[in-house]
Amino acid sequence: MSFMNIEIKARCSDHDKIRKILKGKKAFFKGIDHQIDTYFVVKNGRLKLREGNIENSLIFYERSDKQGPKQSDVILYKSRDFKQLKKMLLKSIGSKVVVEKKREIYFVENVKIHVDEVKALGSFVEIEAIDKTGDIGKKKLHKQCNEFLDLFEIAQDQLITNSYSDMLLDKKIEIEDGSIDQVVELSKKIPEFEQPYEKYEYDQRLRFTKHKILVAKFNGKPVGFKVGYQQEDHFYSWMGAVLPGFRQLKIAKKLAEKQEEFCRKNYFKKIRMKTRNKHKIMLSFAIRSGFEIVDIIPKQDSKETRIILEKIL
Repeated sequence: MSFMNIEIKARCSDHDKIRKILKGKKAFFKGIDHQIDTYFVVKNGRLKLREGNIENSLIFYERSDKQGPKQSDVILYKSRDFKQLKKMLLKSIGSKVVVEKKREIYFVENVKIHVDEVKALGSFVEIEAIDKTGDIGKKKLHKQCNEFLDLFEIAQDQLITNSYSDMLLDKKIEIEDGSIDQVVELSKKIPEFEQPYEKYEYDQRLRFTKHKILVAKFNGKPVGFKVGYQQEDHFYSWMGAVLPGFRQLKIAKKLAEKQEEFCRKNYFKKIRMKTRNKHKIMLSFAIRSGFEIVDIIPKQDSKETRIILEKIL
């Protein structure tokens, strides 16, 4: 079964207030569910297996991370044998994180409200306006979410942009100084790198310049890196990548922020980087991060055209 919903997640320390409002709206109380959500390593979207005493499903969904109402496109699968399904998924693709929570489930027509206590994270409320038939439409779903947002008197600073899983994963990510050996080893696991540089190239470029090697670790395991060095009057952000299974954790953003912090501390006024026209995701990431295109080096194959970007600090 697939459907669309618009949802809002927010921190909420006063669950009694929410319950009182829902009682006044004559909400249907479905019950209290003890849920364990296991998130798996996937390239796109999010895949989780939910095990509870009320809800049990394998759920795939795609959703942007932003404050306020956001759309989720959901595919839901129910199985009679969750133990075997979980075992198969764990062995084949592996898990990223487990979210455990106590959830009170309420319904007001097609709007589902969750009053959540999440282990290691705290208290929250979720609003989900659901369209299972396609008859309601996105505009009305947004309106319903905003109505409950106002009803619950949720302030802007209470809104959460990412999922519980992302919040837990964020606690497992560390950015620290790394070594050339770590970078070389990681480079060999990056599918976009057709001919990854060997240690010699890193030694040659970094030996006599001010440089920074950063490595991102997830649960102590290296999963990403960023390397840069001084080049004339700027800092050149040379090489960087994140392993495919960890690209939804904003690790590239964390590495970039750490590199920028180093540049500011060392009085660099600008950062430059270079990418190829075919690397659309990297180009888009750079522009979103405040870089501007300052030069283009054409190649016979337009996909191989080099694009030079710069960010003024």
